[in-house]
Amino acid sequence: MEDIQTVAERIKTDIAGGKSEEEILRSFLPLLGKDPRTAGSLAELMVTIPDRVTARLLHRMLEEIHDKKVRKIIKRSLYRLKSKGIAVEEILSNQERSILRPLQTDPREGFASGIDFLGHRLLWLVIPHPGRGLTVMHGIVSDSEGIVDFSQEEMTRKGLRSFFEEVQGKNQFPTVEMEPPYVAFLFAQAYQASLEKKRTPPQDYLRAKSEIENIKKDYGKPLIYSHLQADAIAGDDLLLRKGGDLLKADIFSGWRIEEEQIRPYADEVWEAEGSKIVLNPAQKEARFQGVYQKALAELFSGERRLLYQRRLEEMAYVLLKLGREEEAKISLSVAMDLEKPLNPIQPNPFLFQLVIKSIFSLLAEAYEKKAKEVSLIVKP
Repeated sequence: MEDIQTVAERIKTDIAGGKSEEEILRSFLPLLGKDPRTAGSLAELMVTIPDRVTARLLHRMLEEIHDKKVRKIIKRSLYRLKSKGIAVEEILSNQERSILRPLQTDPREGFASGIDFLGHRLLWLVIPHPGRGLTVMHGIVSDSEGIVDFSQEEMTRKGLRSFFEEVQGKNQFPTVEMEPPYVAFLFAQAYQASLEKKRTPPQDYLRAKSEIENIKKDYGKPLIYSHLQADAIAGDDLLLRKGGDLLKADIFSGWRIEEEQIRPYADEVWEAEGSKIVLNPAQKEARFQGVYQKALAELFSGERRLLYQRRLEEMAYVLLKLGREEEAKISLSVAMDLEKPLNPIQPNPFLFQLVIKSIFSLLAEAYEKKAKEVSLIVKP
């Protein structure tokens, strides 16, 4: 069984990271049913986490656990939290609870897709309402343009499932669960980006804005930092060196630098390849390397580098939720390396391979076009 101290530390981390009460409860409640003493020990340790969420979690434990000794420990922990100045709900008797307890609803849900090469992704917020279905907010956000599209609809659970499957079928990127407050935070960030770009947000978003603002929490760092040990990853050079291999993964297969940005460098490589000056392979490779380094320095010297840092942090979370922890660590390692200015001696391996891939994708198209033109020439 997992050490109870570890469980308590995880609860503390989850609360600090903004996880919902339901999500935290689901993570540890199955452990408590195996041994009542475990629940008592955890309740005592939770007093060291002075937060309103802790008090609500203890209340939920009280509802689920019927052992008299354990219930007494939980009530004592609630009293100790209250003595620390934490707001604690009144403990109702079973009779009072059966009369006064409100109709229970499913927890809010959040979902997010991976990010495409333009920085676009899908976000979902699902808000249940007792007896009248779900409010489903979904939209496309861009890290450079803000809110691209947004809709709010009322659905049944069955309708949501069908709609979700339809959207997933059209979207090449997988969608993973994400804490609703963080999804709301991403929507709010995109809204601010829209305002900064002087773009008019969709009317549906403006109507949903106040509810989104009520759900969101402020996060100092992307969500992945609440799930992976950043210090250990930052010191692992082997992970960073694997950064270029990320582009071989299906989730990054469509990533490339926009054509208008990379074309000048592709043209330079094309000219070097077709140069009338006779170059040996080593000289030609040296010219290519010079073009790659130039592209890196000019395209990723400032704000664009930080944009890719954030994209890779978000993609690390998606990879982790897909069960691909090693790739998640590599993605986060590459992202943290982008906090620093680019090193021309040891370029960031992911960006370096991204430049090469983007250049040769354009050149492959050019070679194919040229071959077709030649094949159309009628020989006499």
